[in-house]
Amino acid sequence: MIDNLFYFWSIFNLLVGIWEVYAFINRKQLVLSKDSIWKKISNGTTTIHTFWIDAWSEYCKVDSRYIKTYSKYQYVWFFEILNFVLAILFILSILYLSSKKKTSFLKTILIISIINCFCYYLTLVIEIYNNNNNNIILENIKTYATTWMIPVYYLICSIWLIVPTILYIKL
Repeated sequence: MIDNLFYFWSIFNLLVGIWEVYAFINRKQLVLSKDSIWKKISNGTTTIHTFWIDAWSEYCKVDSRYIKTYSKYQYVWFFEILNFVLAILFILSILYLSSKKKTSFLKTILIISIINCFCYYLTLVIEIYNNNNNNIILENIKTYATTWMIPVYYLICSIWLIVPTILYIKL
């Protein structure tokens, strides 16, 4: 049963996927800063031209693995690029597959999406709690993130667990 939530999610996730690819291509511009994006907007440092990278840099305060300085292999980008590919497959399957094939294909995409987000969180937890004496990811969280950012930014990210689960149940 495909309803409006499926269409909304397909468009929303595709737009986010495009942002993920844009951030990946421009990842060398990602930096950690103690100034919030809101302060940067008010003082003119963040403009319409820099907003999307500055917004991703803001998220990096709670997960600096996106920045090469803090993560040698930057494998975390795999999760983002996979989400982009899944978003394309999701919207194409909604638009072009027959009902029987559509349900099966969408279920597969949604399961992979859930696993992808779960693995993102799992690797984050492993990195935070691995090497307790020299953990740059945890130190960056302590240095750059404010208290409200941790639950808010991780909750936003958990949308990629929650919505695919709801959609899977609806199928």
